[in-house]
Amino acid sequence: MTALDHHAHTQETATPEPQCPDQYFPAKDVPKLDECFSEGTTVGTFTPEVLWDTETFTMGTTASVSCMMQPIVCSLTDDNGDGQIDDDDVPDVMIITYSPGVLRALSGEDGSELWATSGNGQIQITGGAACGDIDNDGVPEVIAATSSGVDVFDNEGNAEWSWTGGSGHMDGTSDAPGIADMDHDGDPEVLIGNCILDNSGSRLGCGTSGYGTSSNVGSAAFAVDINQDGELELVAGNALYDINGTALWTNGQADAYPAVGNFDSDEFGEIATTGDARMRVQDDDGTVLCSAAIPAASGSYGGPPTVADFDGDGEAEIGVAANSTYTVFETDCSVLWQYTGTTDPSSGNTGSSVFDFEGDGIADVVYADEHWVWVFNGADGSVKMQDTTHSNNTWLEYPTIADINADGSADIAVCNTPGSWGSRNGVTVFSDADRSWRSGRPIWNQHGYSITNVNDDGTIPQYQDTNWLTYNNFRSGDLTPGVGYSGPDLYAKIEDVCVDECANGNVTVWVEVGNQGYSDVTDPFNIEIIGATDSGDVILDTVSWTVGLVQGHQSDSLSIELTGVPTPLYDLRVAVDGGNSESLSEINECYETNNEDTWGSIICL
Repeated sequence: MTALDHHAHTQETATPEPQCPDQYFPAKDVPKLDECFSEGTTVGTFTPEVLWDTETFTMGTTASVSCMMQPIVCSLTDDNGDGQIDDDDVPDVMIITYSPGVLRALSGEDGSELWATSGNGQIQITGGAACGDIDNDGVPEVIAATSSGVDVFDNEGNAEWSWTGGSGHMDGTSDAPGIADMDHDGDPEVLIGNCILDNSGSRLGCGTSGYGTSSNVGSAAFAVDINQDGELELVAGNALYDINGTALWTNGQADAYPAVGNFDSDEFGEIATTGDARMRVQDDDGTVLCSAAIPAASGSYGGPPTVADFDGDGEAEIGVAANSTYTVFETDCSVLWQYTGTTDPSSGNTGSSVFDFEGDGIADVVYADEHWVWVFNGADGSVKMQDTTHSNNTWLEYPTIADINADGSADIAVCNTPGSWGSRNGVTVFSDADRSWRSGRPIWNQHGYSITNVNDDGTIPQYQDTNWLTYNNFRSGDLTPGVGYSGPDLYAKIEDVCVDECANGNVTVWVEVGNQGYSDVTDPFNIEIIGATDSGDVILDTVSWTVGLVQGHQSDSLSIELTGVPTPLYDLRVAVDGGNSESLSEINECYETNNEDTWGSIICL
C-alpha cells in the first residue's frame, strides 16, 4: 500500500476521526484463466540458410543483374501438368534488374530463368511489379512500373499493353503498382500512383493530391474499403480517392507512405503513414489521431510502414525503417521498441515485412539494409538473424515472405545490388535448414500487400474481404494472428464497506485487485470508486496503482477513505483500468468485461 499514489482530499473543516475498524485482507495466489493462454503451434526452430540465389542471367540483357525492388511471388507456369496455373503449382519469383530495366521471371524451385523482357524500354530500374489475373483468362499477368505508367505482360513475358499517362501522378522512380477490383464488376483495375486504369489500359481517373510518397522516392498507394461502405478506395498518404480519382477527402497533411489496420474498436480502417522522419495515424475520414517523430530519423527518411501484432498482445502495432534504425510504434504513436544498429544512410526509405516463422504468436520483423538481412523478434527487437549474404543500395524495397518452392515452409526473398556495402547481385532466397517454419502462402503479389487482396491462385477477389477484420496486418503473411498469445486479466473486488461515519459524509471501502491472466501487468492503471446517487453514478475517488501486478496474484487489500460522500448513497462500485468499457481500457487484457465489482446494497441514507 505504501507504493500507491492515493489522491489527497482537502476540506475547509477538519474531518472527524473515522470510527471504522482497521481491517486487512492479505494477498493471495489466484487461479489463472485457461482462456488467457494459448500454447500456440510452435513448429520448429529458427535456423535460416540460403535456399538458392541467382546473380547472373543468360536471358535478356545479361549485363542487367542488380536488383533494387521487392520481389513478387506468384505462379506463372503449369508445373504439375493439370492444364491450370494455380496454387497447386510451384510459385515463381519476379524481379526487375538494371540497367536497363529488365523484368525477369525465375522458378521458385531453384531460381532458374523462365523469361526476361525489357518491354518498351521504359521499365523503372528500381521500380516495383505486381502479379495477378487481371483479364480473367485463368492466367496471371505481370505489371511493371515504367517512368510514366505501367507495362503489362502475360505469364510468358509477352507484352500485352502499356500506359504512359502517369506523369505528375507518380514519382517515376521506385513506384509500386497494384491490382484491385475497385467496382466489384469482376474486371480488376490496375493502380499506379494515384491513377486507376481498367484492365485494358484505359484511364478511369487520377487524383490531384497525394499518391502515397514522401519527399524522397516512389509511390505506394493501394485500394481497400477503408470506410466499409462496400466500395474500394485508393489510399494515399494524405488523400482517399474513388475509382474515378475523385478525392473523397484530403487532410492537408504531407503525403506519405501508407498502410492500413484496425487500431480502435470500430470496424473501419485506420491509416498509418510514414515518411520525412515522421509517422502518424489517421482515421478513415483523414482525421489525424496522433503523430510522432521517428526517433533518430532525419530529413526524408522513413520507409513504408508494416502493421502486425509484433509483441503478441492481441493488438496491432506499426513498424518502420529509417536511417539506421528500425522502430515499432504503438497505435497511439508511442514507441514500443527501437533497434539502432542497422545501416541504411543511402535512402532510409526501405520497407519491411513480418511473419511468425515459429508459430509462437510473435510477428518477427524481416528487414534488409545496405549490408545485412535482419530478422528481429517482434516483441522486443532482439536480433534473431543478421545475414551477410546481401548487399543493396536500397530504395523502397523490402523482403518478401512466401512458400516459394512449395515445400510447406515459408521462405524469404530479397534483392541485391553491389557497391561499397558488398558485391551481391540478383535475388537470394532464404529458408529454414530444418524446413520447420510455418507454411507461407504461395503468393505475395504486390508492394501494398495484404492477405485478402489476392487469392492463392493469382485471381483478384471481386469482393475483397476486409483484411483488418480478420488478420489486422499489412505487409504480413501471417494467416493465424494471435496464436500463442498469453495475456493478463485484471479484476477488482470489494471486500468490505464501513458505513459508521455516513452521518459525517465518510465511508471506508476495502478493495483488492488481481490478475488472473498469463502475463504480468507492468503499466500503471487506475482504480475508481463509483457511487450510485440521486444524480446518477459519480466517481468518488481514484487511486493510481503503480507497482504492477504479477500473473496469478491478488493484491493486499487497499483501504480507501471516502469523504464528502453524497446522501443518499445507494451503492458502491469499484472499476479497474476503465471498468468494463474496452474503449477506456489502457491495459490489453483477455477480458475487458470483468473489471468491475459492485457491493450490492444501500450504503448511506
